[in-house]
Amino acid sequence: MQILMSGTLVQSLRSLVQERKALQRKEQQLAQRQRQLIKGLDQVLHSIGYQLKPLGNVNGPTTSASGIIKTQRRKHVKCPHCDRRFTHRLPLARHVSASHRPTKQKRAGKTAKKT
Repeated sequence: MQILMSGTLVQSLRSLVQERKALQRKEQQLAQRQRQLIKGLDQVLHSIGYQLKPLGNVNGPTTSASGIIKTQRRKHVKCPHCDRRFTHRLPLARHVSASHRPTKQKRAGKTAKKT
């Protein structure tokens, strides 16, 4: 009776180890797929002038999946009205239209008609 129980216990432990290994493989596959999706999204956003940054350490340098530290791109495009600089023209245009839009002159009220 005891041999039967120990055999069942060993078999249960083996199946538990196999299930745990399968779950670890699935976790690795999901993590790899997540990295691929984030990399694709980063490329799309980068092409229109935006950049993904992790939420954990916003102030520090970002690292890629391979562990390479990415530095910030140089901001070469200068605003013609102030000292702000941008990496792309689209955010510059948005900044100029929002911050430096000329104020419209108020139209004088209609005067009474001369008859």
